[in-house]
Amino acid sequence: MLSLTRDEIDGLITGIESKNRSSELGFFSKPVRVYRGDKAYIVKLYLPVRNYPFINFIVKNHEDYITELKRAGLNIPETVILTRQKGKKHQLVIIQDSFRDEDLVRNLITEAGKEKLTDLISMLFTDVINFNRRKKNSIATGFHPTLRNYAYHEGKLWFFDTFPPMLMEQRELNGVILRMSPYGGWLRKIIPLLLINKVSDEYYQFDKMFTGIVGSCCRLRPADAGLILNFSREYVAGSEQLTNAEKESILRMVNKPPRLSQLWILIRKLSGNTGKPNISTPTFS
Repeated sequence: MLSLTRDEIDGLITGIESKNRSSELGFFSKPVRVYRGDKAYIVKLYLPVRNYPFINFIVKNHEDYITELKRAGLNIPETVILTRQKGKKHQLVIIQDSFRDEDLVRNLITEAGKEKLTDLISMLFTDVINFNRRKKNSIATGFHPTLRNYAYHEGKLWFFDTFPPMLMEQRELNGVILRMSPYGGWLRKIIPLLLINKVSDEYYQFDKMFTGIVGSCCRLRPADAGLILNFSREYVAGSEQLTNAEKESILRMVNKPPRLSQLWILIRKLSGNTGKPNISTPTFS
């Protein structure tokens, strides 16, 4: 874990609640990069809640989730989760080793030449396959391999967005998503829990993990959507690790740029997050 004392952690947190120092990088939190000497950390502050048993459950699940992701072969930066009192509520805090902006895969995908672009897509696909093959089938485990959750550092992919932890059934995660979101209070009144599957299917369904990556790349690089789709189809068709049924399912979904659901677009707008819109293009050959 991070070699920080509680006093040092409190020092990192001090003052970063200011809206002007918060970023627009996350839905559940506003990640902020802070420094202690030359060392950079990412601090994520989450919505305080009253239910202490619920907070304890999240902390334990988060720790176990990281263990499971590492067991499945993913690289996770040094991460610590803790709680602190906020009036009568309890706030989750996550602190991680920070990556540079130029290491973030979303930025790399945006700016990369075509060869580097396909190399990065290939590595992301490999992470998805490794997770799916190595995870414990006896335990429900979600995984969100979207571009903004990754960094590329020292020749390796690093997965760093470990919240919400997903060592749970999809329906249970849907409840956590609503409860921990900044608009959960009134979203629960208008959105049935089952409808959140429109967002969380991508965390539990193997083929939608693939198409989530493809869709994000196409939205970031609409001029290269044809290249991205062709490369993705070739990768899937030629993979020796995918079954024929898995290939057929994924290939059906990457005949054209995969689209974000309208529900996810709504949630993103409500949370103030920025993102690239769906693109309207003909079927690529």
